[in-house]
Amino acid sequence: MICVLNDDNKIINIVNVDVMTADNERPYYPWNRLWEQYTDIEPFEYAKNRYIDAAGAEFAKRRDEIRWIEITGNTYGFDCSVDDITNFMAAYTPLMVKQDGETGYKVWLDKDKKGLVMLNYASMKKAYDTVRSSQLAAYVWYEDIKAKLIAVTEAEGKEKLEEVFPIGG
Repeated sequence: MICVLNDDNKIINIVNVDVMTADNERPYYPWNRLWEQYTDIEPFEYAKNRYIDAAGAEFAKRRDEIRWIEITGNTYGFDCSVDDITNFMAAYTPLMVKQDGETGYKVWLDKDKKGLVMLNYASMKKAYDTVRSSQLAAYVWYEDIKAKLIAVTEAEGKEKLEEVFPIGG
C-alpha cells in the first residue's frame, strides 16, 4: 500500500498497490491516516499498543502451551487451548461430581505422539490443578507486564517499552 500526499505533506489517498509511480507517493505505515500529516516515524502511542499486543500474544502462548505433568510414574502432555480445556472438562466433570472413577483422555505421550490413556479422579484433578495454577500465573504475568507498559510515558520512549517487554523493536 502507498500514501498519496498533497503539497502540504498530508495524506489525500491510500492506495492498495505495491509500486510507487509518482513523486508524491510514500510507503504506507499502519499509523498513517487520511487527511493527516504523513510520517514514517512510528508514533509513541502506536508503539505502546504494538508492545501491549505482543505481550498479549505471549500471554496466549503461555496460557495455551502443553503442560507436562507426571502422573503415576508417567509424564503426559495436556493441551490447554480453549477447545482443549472444554474437552478436558467434559471428561473430568463426571469424575469431579463423583470424586471417583476413571475416564479415557487423549494426551501427549511424547513430543510427537498422542494417545488415549485411562486416568482416575486423582490424576485428572492433578492435571486440572496444575493447568489452572499455571494459567492463572500466565494471567498474572500478563496483567503485570501490561500495567508496566501502560505506565511508560512518551518521555521515557520506546527504549523503555523494549526494556519492559523486549520484542526487538
